Amino acid sequence: MENTKKILKFLILIGFVFLVLIIFSQKIDLTNIDLGRHLENGKIVWQNPQVLWQNFYSYTEPGTAFINHHWLSGVIFYSIYSLGGFKLLSIFNALLAALIFLLAFNFSRKKAGFYLSSLVALPVIFLLSERTEIRPEIFSYLLIALTWILIDQTGRDKKWHRLFWFIPLLILWVNLHIYFVLGLGLIGFKLAAEFFTIFIKSAGSFKLRFKETWPVIKPWVLTLAASFLACLINPNTWRGLLYPFNIFQNYGYEIAENKSIFYLGHLMINSNFLLFKIILVGLVASWVIYSLFSKKIKLFELFISLFFSVLALTASRNLAIFGVIALMIIPANLFNALKYFKQTLTISDKIKIYCLSFFIVLIVASGIYLIISSKQIGLGLVEGNDGSAKFFKANNLSGPIFNNYDLGSALIFWLYPQEKVFVDNRPEAYSVRFFKNVYVPMQNEAKKWEEINRQYKFKTIYFSYNDSTPWAQQFLGRILKDSDWALVYFDKSTVILLNKKLTAGDLLEKLSLNEKSFRDKLRVLAGNSNLKDRLSLGALAEKAGQPLLAEEIYQETLIKSPEYNPAIIALGSLYASSGQITDLNKATSYFEKALNNGYKLPEIYNQIGLANWNLGEYKKAESSWHSALKLDHKNTSALYYLNQIEELRRAGRLPFN
Repeated sequence: MENTKKILKFLILIGFVFLVLIIFSQKIDLTNIDLGRHLENGKIVWQNPQVLWQNFYSYTEPGTAFINHHWLSGVIFYSIYSLGGFKLLSIFNALLAALIFLLAFNFSRKKAGFYLSSLVALPVIFLLSERTEIRPEIFSYLLIALTWILIDQTGRDKKWHRLFWFIPLLILWVNLHIYFVLGLGLIGFKLAAEFFTIFIKSAGSFKLRFKETWPVIKPWVLTLAASFLACLINPNTWRGLLYPFNIFQNYGYEIAENKSIFYLGHLMINSNFLLFKIILVGLVASWVIYSLFSKKIKLFELFISLFFSVLALTASRNLAIFGVIALMIIPANLFNALKYFKQTLTISDKIKIYCLSFFIVLIVASGIYLIISSKQIGLGLVEGNDGSAKFFKANNLSGPIFNNYDLGSALIFWLYPQEKVFVDNRPEAYSVRFFKNVYVPMQNEAKKWEEINRQYKFKTIYFSYNDSTPWAQQFLGRILKDSDWALVYFDKSTVILLNKKLTAGDLLEKLSLNEKSFRDKLRVLAGNSNLKDRLSLGALAEKAGQPLLAEEIYQETLIKSPEYNPAIIALGSLYASSGQITDLNKATSYFEKALNNGYKLPEIYNQIGLANWNLGEYKKAESSWHSALKLDHKNTSALYYLNQIEELRRAGRLPFN
């Protein structure tokens, strides 16, 4: 029986690692992540150290001071890329994620045993899927786990010499990623926990004698001080140390990963948001159970729980690290309760084997689900991802380039030093004025675009059309129909347009895509695309003034996957935009279908409301906008429409009672 249990436990652990590897084995799409810039940083940092403190890659704001807090990550990424390309980078990222999981799981297992740790591990693994891209923060996850383990071991065995390891660890960390400040926080939490433990034991006396307190907190005070000094060893010295505390002072562009799940939950359906809430409830419940079955105070772990819960609640980018923290806390909190029930209940080895076997079945089912549902499972670059760059170089195209925020890092990797970018995805590297007065308005307003175009004389527009911001979508819809610009290239993520006035006629004649060539190429691409890319191509057809082609693509998508809600909504939105009675009825039908499938978002209710209003179904319209407000009481569209109804009602002009 014991051998059987050991084998099953080993298989479960292998299964967990396998799930992590599947989740992190996702093909790389350079067009909407930072990796391209990190690789270029690693390539040129030794020849051009200005990249450490200057907005080096931009021609719009090259003089803006910039603190490169992750330069060493770029060096590591580029070194791995040089050895084995993007495939080796994918393998490295997946193996590093597996190592982080194993460290957290082993820590939890030592505190609470295999069964409790396994119970928490499976949902945590799925939560890790929130952050699978190759990012510098993967090093922070590893170093957070190592820091905690080091603090825990030293706190238990009092081998204070081990604390010297924090000096090289923080020197490394401060140059890898901005979350080095969390390492300082963990040490600070330990110091605070030791102090308050003494305070509580002394019955809250404020007359704590220095002799009694100092020997206990001294190692942690000195460690924290030494760690702060270690963090000064970075290219920007004290500015680099203080950067995490003031980075948002010059943040002129809002990005989704810095938004809370409550904000994003009104804009998208993401199963990880629900999973996070479940794990958060589990964490809170574990502390309640711990307080009922334990007398010992665990202030250090309590501080960590509170801190990382707040981080995850305020920014979706922290959901994955919250999961790692939860795995290291929840099982340990439940262990005493489990011991209590073990004394009152007899659990046979046969039942344990059944439980372990059931876990293996769950893991296998989870693996199958992940493989089937994964959009880009595999290693290396998404096929054809760099096709636009090859096209740009093969045809000797040149700038000045106008590009969007999402694509900037990819262009840095593909085109530097031949070309510099208009903008890239580092809000902190550009002034607030640039984003507020230039970048966003020039996409929203045709007049502003002409003004900026006269200033820079753009020869090329190189744009990621998957940019879902309202200004990007508005700009694309306008520029694809602009007679001054010729569409010469598009793929599953990017478009390239050339300025007809600044491009040689023979080159334009050779490269320009007419309506037929556009439709033919788009159909071929759609036929070889996954569901998500099909929708992007359909949206491109809409923006290019080809609604029938967009309808064709959406319909074919639904033939392949009839319950695919994003395609249902896309088709509903397409019909709603026509304004025809027949199409409006189709639109409401598709929107209702998405809602019945559980895809309940305020924006869908808003669109149903508009469609019903245009159909003369005024009561249904008002009801839909009220439904939108139930989901998001600050929804500006619903509030606007309902306010308009109230004004009509007061004026006696409302077409219904």
